[in-house]
Amino acid sequence: MSCSSEATESDRHVHEHGHDGHVCDGHCEHGHDHGEHEKPDEWEEPSLFAYIDLEQCRLLNAQQESADVVLKHPSRLTDRSTWVESDVDEELIVHVQFASAVCVRKICLLGGEEDSCPREMHVWINREDIDFDNARDVPFTQRMEVPNDHRHLIDYKTKYVHFQNVHSLTLFFPSNYGAETTKIYALGFKGDATEYKRHIGLDVDIGTMR
Repeated sequence: MSCSSEATESDRHVHEHGHDGHVCDGHCEHGHDHGEHEKPDEWEEPSLFAYIDLEQCRLLNAQQESADVVLKHPSRLTDRSTWVESDVDEELIVHVQFASAVCVRKICLLGGEEDSCPREMHVWINREDIDFDNARDVPFTQRMEVPNDHRHLIDYKTKYVHFQNVHSLTLFFPSNYGAETTKIYALGFKGDATEYKRHIGLDVDIGTMR
Protein backbone atom coordinates (compact mmCIF):
# COMPACT_ATOMS: atom_id res chain seq x y z
CA MET A 1 0.00 0.00 0.00
CA SER A 2 1.53 3.27 -1.09
CA CYS A 3 1.57 6.16 1.37
CA SER A 4 0.66 8.66 -1.32
CA SER A 5 -2.48 6.77 -2.22
CA GLU A 6 -3.87 7.39 1.26
CA ALA A 7 -3.60 11.18 1.20
CA THR A 8 -6.99 12.88 1.33
CA GLU A 9 -8.07 16.44 0.78
CA SER A 10 -8.12 16.99 4.53
CA ASP A 11 -4.53 15.71 4.73
CA ARG A 12 -3.55 18.27 2.11
CA HIS A 13 -5.22 21.12 3.95
CA VAL A 14 -2.70 23.60 5.33
CA HIS A 15 -3.59 24.79 8.81
CA GLU A 16 -3.51 28.56 8.74
CA HIS A 17 -4.37 29.36 12.33
CA GLY A 18 -0.82 30.35 13.24
CA HIS A 19 0.05 27.30 15.31
CA ASP A 20 0.15 23.67 14.34
CA GLY A 21 -0.49 21.95 17.63
CA HIS A 22 -1.93 22.36 21.11
CA VAL A 23 -4.36 20.83 23.52
CA CYS A 24 -7.90 22.21 23.35
CA ASP A 25 -10.37 21.83 26.18
CA GLY A 26 -13.43 21.69 23.96
CA HIS A 27 -14.28 25.36 24.49
CA CYS A 28 -11.87 27.09 22.13
CA GLU A 29 -13.35 30.14 20.44
CA HIS A 30 -10.77 30.80 17.76
CA GLY A 31 -12.47 28.90 14.98
CA HIS A 32 -10.10 26.08 14.17
CA ASP A 33 -10.70 22.40 13.55
CA HIS A 34 -9.94 20.41 16.69
CA GLY A 35 -8.83 17.57 14.44
CA GLU A 36 -5.72 19.56 13.46
CA HIS A 37 -4.12 19.03 16.86
CA GLU A 38 -5.07 17.15 19.96
CA LYS A 39 -3.94 15.37 23.08
CA PRO A 40 -3.53 11.73 21.98
CA ASP A 41 -5.73 9.50 24.14
CA GLU A 42 -4.53 6.46 22.23
CA TRP A 43 -2.39 5.62 19.24
CA GLU A 44 -5.18 5.87 16.74
CA GLU A 45 -2.61 5.84 13.95
CA PRO A 46 0.37 3.47 13.72
CA SER A 47 3.56 4.47 15.44
CA LEU A 48 6.69 4.67 13.32
CA PHE A 49 8.95 3.76 16.24
CA ALA A 50 9.78 0.31 14.81
CA TYR A 51 11.12 1.97 11.65
CA ILE A 52 13.54 4.33 13.42
CA ASP A 53 17.21 3.40 13.04
CA LEU A 54 18.26 4.54 16.53
CA GLU A 55 21.96 3.93 15.92
CA GLN A 56 21.91 6.47 13.07
CA CYS A 57 19.97 9.14 14.97
CA ARG A 58 21.92 11.98 16.54
CA LEU A 59 21.66 15.02 18.79
CA LEU A 60 23.40 18.38 18.35
CA ASN A 61 24.13 20.67 21.31
CA ALA A 62 22.73 18.12 23.76
CA GLN A 63 23.94 17.10 27.20
CA GLN A 64 23.01 13.50 26.38
CA GLU A 65 24.89 11.44 23.81
CA SER A 66 22.23 9.01 22.55
CA ALA A 67 18.95 9.97 20.92
CA ASP A 68 17.15 6.99 22.48
CA VAL A 69 16.65 9.05 25.65
CA VAL A 70 13.99 11.05 23.80
CA LEU A 71 12.91 8.84 20.85
CA LYS A 72 10.68 6.51 22.81
CA HIS A 73 8.39 3.55 22.23
CA PRO A 74 4.74 4.72 22.24
CA SER A 75 4.18 3.02 25.60
CA ARG A 76 6.87 5.30 27.11
CA LEU A 77 6.01 8.65 25.58
CA THR A 78 4.74 10.04 28.89
CA ASP A 79 7.68 8.58 30.83
CA ARG A 80 9.75 11.38 32.35
CA SER A 81 12.64 9.23 33.56
CA THR A 82 14.79 10.21 30.56
CA TRP A 83 14.95 13.31 28.39
CA VAL A 84 17.13 15.37 26.10
CA GLU A 85 18.38 18.78 27.21
CA SER A 86 20.36 21.34 25.27
CA ASP A 87 23.87 22.13 26.41
CA VAL A 88 25.49 25.55 25.98
CA ASP A 89 22.31 27.46 25.08
CA GLU A 90 18.63 26.88 24.25
CA GLU A 91 19.16 25.65 20.67
CA LEU A 92 18.76 21.93 20.00
CA ILE A 93 18.75 19.71 16.90
CA VAL A 94 17.44 16.14 16.76
CA HIS A 95 18.13 14.11 13.63
CA VAL A 96 15.90 11.05 13.14
CA GLN A 97 16.89 8.38 10.63
CA PHE A 98 14.42 5.78 9.37
CA ALA A 99 15.42 2.31 8.18
CA SER A 100 13.30 2.78 5.05
CA ALA A 101 10.93 5.32 3.56
CA VAL A 102 7.87 6.26 5.64
CA CYS A 103 5.03 8.74 5.46
CA VAL A 104 4.79 10.97 8.56
CA ARG A 105 1.33 12.17 9.57
CA LYS A 106 2.02 13.45 13.10
CA ILE A 107 4.91 14.42 15.33
CA CYS A 108 4.33 13.90 19.06
CA LEU A 109 6.18 15.99 21.66
CA LEU A 110 6.29 16.21 25.45
CA GLY A 111 8.15 19.34 26.50
CA GLY A 112 10.00 20.27 29.67
CA GLU A 113 8.90 22.24 32.69
CA GLU A 114 9.91 25.65 34.09
CA ASP A 115 9.89 27.39 30.70
CA SER A 116 12.34 24.87 29.18
CA CYS A 117 9.70 23.67 26.69
CA PRO A 118 10.63 24.57 23.10
CA ARG A 119 8.71 27.52 21.67
CA GLU A 120 8.75 26.27 18.09
CA MET A 121 9.91 23.37 15.95
CA HIS A 122 11.37 23.61 12.44
CA VAL A 123 11.22 20.35 10.49
CA TRP A 124 13.08 19.22 7.36
CA ILE A 125 12.70 15.94 5.53
CA ASN A 126 15.67 14.14 3.95
CA ARG A 127 18.19 16.87 4.88
CA GLU A 128 21.01 15.26 6.83
CA ASP A 129 23.20 18.33 6.39
CA ILE A 130 21.20 20.63 8.70
CA ASP A 131 23.27 22.02 11.58
CA PHE A 132 23.54 25.27 13.51
CA ASP A 133 25.46 26.92 10.68
CA ASN A 134 22.62 26.65 8.17
CA ALA A 135 19.43 25.89 10.15
CA ARG A 136 18.26 29.50 10.01
CA ASP A 137 18.98 29.84 6.29
CA VAL A 138 17.71 26.62 4.70
CA PRO A 139 13.93 26.73 4.06
CA PHE A 140 12.20 24.23 6.33
CA THR A 141 9.53 21.77 5.25
CA GLN A 142 7.22 22.91 8.06
CA ARG A 143 7.32 25.13 11.13
CA MET A 144 5.18 24.33 14.16
CA GLU A 145 4.53 26.51 17.19
CA VAL A 146 4.75 24.65 20.50
CA PRO A 147 2.72 25.75 23.55
CA ASN A 148 4.41 26.05 26.94
CA ASP A 149 2.88 22.82 28.23
CA HIS A 150 4.89 20.18 30.08
CA ARG A 151 1.88 18.21 31.30
CA HIS A 152 0.57 16.81 28.01
CA LEU A 153 1.93 14.80 25.14
CA ILE A 154 0.76 16.74 22.08
CA ASP A 155 0.30 15.64 18.47
CA TYR A 156 1.33 18.05 15.71
CA LYS A 157 -0.14 17.30 12.30
CA THR A 158 2.21 17.54 9.37
CA LYS A 159 1.29 18.97 5.99
CA TYR A 160 1.02 15.39 4.87
CA VAL A 161 1.50 15.98 1.15
CA HIS A 162 5.05 17.17 1.98
CA PHE A 163 5.89 14.32 4.36
CA GLN A 164 5.81 11.30 2.06
CA ASN A 165 8.84 9.20 1.10
CA VAL A 166 10.62 10.34 4.26
CA HIS A 167 14.00 8.74 4.95
CA SER A 168 14.98 11.18 7.69
CA LEU A 169 13.61 14.06 9.74
CA THR A 170 15.66 16.88 11.21
CA LEU A 171 14.01 18.84 14.03
CA PHE A 172 15.45 22.21 15.04
CA PHE A 173 14.32 23.86 18.27
CA PRO A 174 15.68 27.42 18.13
CA SER A 175 14.24 28.78 21.39
CA ASN A 176 12.17 28.10 24.47
CA TYR A 177 10.05 30.10 26.91
CA GLY A 178 12.89 31.72 28.82
CA ALA A 179 14.98 28.96 30.41
CA GLU A 180 18.73 28.72 29.83
CA THR A 181 18.36 25.29 28.23
CA THR A 182 15.64 23.49 26.25
CA LYS A 183 14.27 20.20 27.57
CA ILE A 184 12.18 17.55 25.79
CA TYR A 185 10.95 14.39 27.49
CA ALA A 186 9.69 12.53 24.45
CA LEU A 187 9.37 12.59 20.68
CA GLY A 188 7.25 10.18 18.67
CA PHE A 189 6.01 9.83 15.11
CA LYS A 190 2.82 8.46 13.58
CA GLY A 191 2.22 7.55 9.98
CA ASP A 192 2.53 4.79 7.44
CA ALA A 193 5.35 2.55 6.30
CA THR A 194 5.88 1.67 2.66
CA GLU A 195 5.48 -1.75 1.11
CA TYR A 196 9.24 -1.82 0.53
CA LYS A 197 9.79 -2.21 4.27
CA ARG A 198 7.79 -5.40 4.29
CA HIS A 199 9.43 -6.79 1.17
CA ILE A 200 12.94 -6.69 2.60
CA GLY A 201 12.09 -8.93 5.54
CA LEU A 202 11.75 -6.23 8.19
CA ASP A 203 8.04 -6.61 8.70
CA VAL A 204 6.56 -5.62 12.05
CA ASP A 205 3.09 -6.06 13.41
CA ILE A 206 1.86 -2.48 13.21
CA GLY A 207 -1.21 -3.46 15.18
CA THR A 208 0.97 -3.93 18.24
CA MET A 209 2.31 -0.39 17.91
CA ARG A 210 -1.03 1.43 18.14
